[in-house]
Amino acid sequence: MQHLTSDILIDYLHHELAPADDARVLAHLESCASCARELNVEATFTDRLRAVARAQELDLPLGFQSAIMARIASEKPGVWQSLGRLWRPVVIVPFAAAVAAGAFFLAPVLAPPSSPSAALPVSYYLQEHDVRAQENPLGDRSAVILSSLNTENDGVPVMQAVNASR
Repeated sequence: MQHLTSDILIDYLHHELAPADDARVLAHLESCASCARELNVEATFTDRLRAVARAQELDLPLGFQSAIMARIASEKPGVWQSLGRLWRPVVIVPFAAAVAAGAFFLAPVLAPPSSPSAALPVSYYLQEHDVRAQENPLGDRSAVILSSLNTENDGVPVMQAVNASR
């Protein structure tokens, strides 16, 4: 079997291999002393790099972090800045949609009822229909003539009409 490359060993060391590849590399390392030595060299190199990086890390001066946090706390947004945030599309679009939906659904409920005296009588609509039907050249040749309007059936207007030929 061929020896493992340093890239595969580094990926194995950092747990970046797929489970099947990881198991294959482990089986090879148990049987190949040369690859096991190479893995130890890579592990030692990685540990030394980490130690150098830790030694070069710089700590913030004492009180620097608390000074930053105090400055952030002191710079609270003003009233106008807070109100300006309400005009963002994330806030205003759902608000406008809710207002439009409320107006659509509440308009029939909040509208004043129409008074019966303002409505036109049924006979007006029947007479208007009769006039329009007579003016239609493609309409039926018989005309409906309104003879009377009765309210005999529970107050519901009943039309009695007479068909007449033109």
